[in-house]
Amino acid sequence: MSEEKKTFEVCVDAVLCKGCGYCKELCPKSVYDFGTEYNAAGYLFMTPVNAQACIGCRTCMMVCPDFAIEVLEK
Repeated sequence: MSEEKKTFEVCVDAVLCKGCGYCKELCPKSVYDFGTEYNAAGYLFMTPVNAQACIGCRTCMMVCPDFAIEVLEK
């Protein structure tokens, strides 16, 4: 029997994100980096630049103080 690899969708709410970088620092697969655009509040919000590497640990969701990240299983 072959085990199907799970894939995940990583979503960052640009309106809520304040660009603290906790997700970038703690992600074991380097999924996040600072984006190139500012949100309406003037923050350089985080962007999933390596989303295909996400293993679904959801550490980013747990450490985000603004609840701006959601990781969904596809």
